[in-house]
Amino acid sequence: MLSHLESDRRCKPDGEHLEHLVKPRFTDAEFELIQAEAARRHGGRLAPLVHEATLIGIEVIQKRRRELLAKLANGEEPAADQQNELENLLAEMAERQLAGNSIDQSETA
Repeated sequence: MLSHLESDRRCKPDGEHLEHLVKPRFTDAEFELIQAEAARRHGGRLAPLVHEATLIGIEVIQKRRRELLAKLANGEEPAADQQNELENLLAEMAERQLAGNSIDQSETA
């Protein structure tokens, strides 16, 4: 049993945590803010808050994409800060189209 624990890759050897630091996803202040919001809205449970925030984020992304595509359809030039987002959106749409075509071809073959 002890030999298994020594070779367990989930734990870093002594001192390695000092050489290979892991950047935390949130600062302590941000995490406290998240916990306070979860306590206020969902009785302290984080999962419903994360789910709610994810859905809101998806709605915001979809709204921005619809507005960007509407500008493009009307022949308007997108703002300079939206150029990168437009490139990513068009690349994603092209990739989805190509993936759909290759699936259709493989099904008919």
